[in-house]
Amino acid sequence: MATITSSSLLFLGTLGAILLWGVAFTNGTLDNMNAVIAQGFFPDGRRLRSTYTGNGVLDARLTYLAAFYEVLSNDLSDGPRRLFVDLVVLLCCSGVWVFIESRRRGVRKLALRHPIPFIILWNALGAAVIQPLYFYSICQSEATARDPTVPLNEAIALFATTIPTMLLFPLFLFAPSWLGWDTWTHHGSIAGFLGSPFLMVIICLLCIALQYPRHGLVASKNPRAPNEDRPWIVASFLFTAAVSAAVHLFIVFSALAVPGRDASLTRLFWPTPGKVGNPVDTGSLQPRAYLTLLEGYHLFSQFDWIVVSLACVFYVHLLLGKVDGRTAEWRRLAWLLLGSVVIGPGAVGSMALAVREYQLREDGVKKKM
Repeated sequence: MATITSSSLLFLGTLGAILLWGVAFTNGTLDNMNAVIAQGFFPDGRRLRSTYTGNGVLDARLTYLAAFYEVLSNDLSDGPRRLFVDLVVLLCCSGVWVFIESRRRGVRKLALRHPIPFIILWNALGAAVIQPLYFYSICQSEATARDPTVPLNEAIALFATTIPTMLLFPLFLFAPSWLGWDTWTHHGSIAGFLGSPFLMVIICLLCIALQYPRHGLVASKNPRAPNEDRPWIVASFLFTAAVSAAVHLFIVFSALAVPGRDASLTRLFWPTPGKVGNPVDTGSLQPRAYLTLLEGYHLFSQFDWIVVSLACVFYVHLLLGKVDGRTAEWRRLAWLLLGSVVIGPGAVGSMALAVREYQLREDGVKKKM
């Protein structure tokens, strides 16, 4: 039986690049995107926003990204938007994972200590390309073997940061269409989402500052209670699990309950490359060129969701393998895959990481003994 190794994450990163950008290049999605940017408006006549920061290079990139995110998050489609909600929440969840790992005392590598640039990259270039590679670097690290604990003030700040990351950040993308905001404002809100990883840092630092009188800048390790940070870390994982599960189950059950091909489970999760050239007829009054663009973006997000989901499963499986010597590898992987289907990869991964948190500390106690 083939085993999952850290090299499997490298394979997923390569696969993600092919499925996202290779397919988008060959099926005309990139050409359609470039045409929209060049014209300055969508095929249905809605104008693109082209100014955000005043920096020409940055604004040009934000224009591309805002167009992509807006097509998948507006209320002009049903199925593609539902899948995108699930994907965005999964990305927020995995962002919390790597943020937590970055605060462990045993982390020495600069790239692992500061994950925010990489979170921004996977939001901008495709998580299926960047995230597996970053997961690979974490799996290769020996940080938890050195010291898995997190300074208490940072652990508390991490939990406080987890709440808005999971509950508020996705609203940057989807609230504008629910509230009936215009396209210009929606694009500005999308830019806010793309900058939300910086908000994670700001919220975390503010929480640390509030605790400064008691703990200082970095809380010292308490020799009498070396694992006093653990409840806060576990709470962060359980919170991400609860939100991720709720969203995934809502998406799945609403797809089962809503009649029509545009919101079926196969429409959401099963990639159909042929629809890019032959858009699905859902009774929409949108121009064919817009539906073609939508199908190209939807296919992109489907491949993104599949690869990211597998990357999350492999990542958690590999981390558990370092501390759990009792469970057979195939059984652990099977449970993670089954859980991903039922409650979503973000939820099952978060719960598994919460269990791992206890195993990490038990492993450290055994080593001392």
